[in-house]
Amino acid sequence: MDSNQLHPLLVHFCKELSIQLDSISTNQDTINPSEFAELVTMTTHEVINSFVCGEYNLAVYRNSVIEEYKELAEQSIQSYAQTSEKIGQINEQQAIVLSESTNSSLIDLRTLTEKFCEFNHHLSDEIARANDVINSLIEQVKSLEMKTSLDPLTQVFNRYALHEHLKVFLEKEKRDYDIFALMIDVDNFKIINDQFGHIAGDKVLIFIAKILKKALRDGDRVYRFGGEEFIVILNRTDLDGAKLVAERLLSLCRNNKPLFQNQQIAITLSIGLTKILDNDSVDRIIERSDTALYRAKNSGKDRYEMEL
Repeated sequence: MDSNQLHPLLVHFCKELSIQLDSISTNQDTINPSEFAELVTMTTHEVINSFVCGEYNLAVYRNSVIEEYKELAEQSIQSYAQTSEKIGQINEQQAIVLSESTNSSLIDLRTLTEKFCEFNHHLSDEIARANDVINSLIEQVKSLEMKTSLDPLTQVFNRYALHEHLKVFLEKEKRDYDIFALMIDVDNFKIINDQFGHIAGDKVLIFIAKILKKALRDGDRVYRFGGEEFIVILNRTDLDGAKLVAERLLSLCRNNKPLFQNQQIAITLSIGLTKILDNDSVDRIIERSDTALYRAKNSGKDRYEMEL
């Protein structure tokens, strides 16, 4: 939520209150100060409560993959609760001012404008304070989303990020370029773990991730799909270009051996390649690339296969 969203909130409040006052003025020319304060309080809570249950908190909870999201959501709700409480206090103060401003038991609605402007000034200050709090929470959410989008071991994007990025791309109705997906599996990874230990296995995964990142263009993305599997999304290329990338990755891993306790660990990859199609889905993309990868494994490993 930013300042551009807070302004409509205030406009909505004033609009709702104006509707209520117009409705009353059709039947009477004056209003009791306590009635006015009650009317303002009721309108305030309706607007604030509708917003608290709306877009911002839903967006927070949508990404609540770890406990910190819940804490941030609670902070946002507390902030709105404090704002609502503060606005209630302003309402009470306004009612007192209105009561003291007249010796009669009724208030002329014409004189209400000046007091209402003063009330709006206090309300704007409180909304601005709430805006600062929410902006701080948004920055924390952005930082948290970045953390939850990265695999902690290899520091490439994780499976959650893969689904989110592909969904955004697939929502585009039309594109004038091709994108390819490579599903990559480290051959004989269980043997590496058994022979050298799991620490060596982790070092192999980190080594593979570095090779993938260095070998690809800035527009391409690397994801750890799970275990010893990675997925690479090649942006704006054709089939021949995707094949060249697959061959380059196979060669780099074949000819580079990481060291662990003064021993070289031989590494090869199997790759399944597929093109992302119109009206595709994340599941179908993964299914096709996995089918191609399975063929590469069964055809001797250290190779790529295609499922187009």
